[in-house]
Amino acid sequence: MKPKQAGKCRDALMIAGVVVMLLGYLYKTFLIAGLCVAASCLLPHFLFYRCPHCGKLLGRNEERFCQHCGESIEE
Repeated sequence: MKPKQAGKCRDALMIAGVVVMLLGYLYKTFLIAGLCVAASCLLPHFLFYRCPHCGKLLGRNEERFCQHCGESIEE
């Protein structure tokens, strides 16, 4: 998975988790399910949000270039 796709997947999981947690106001099981979905956004972030050249974690970098090696993130 490319870093840009991993970022979109991370954001989508977080938004979906928050929406499901808000439904937890009605049913408590939605709160627990929403927490699990929101926590699962960490998986694509830590596994795939890396520089394709040096392999280091990009962290909060939303730029076009890696802050560690200076190479382009988008290929």
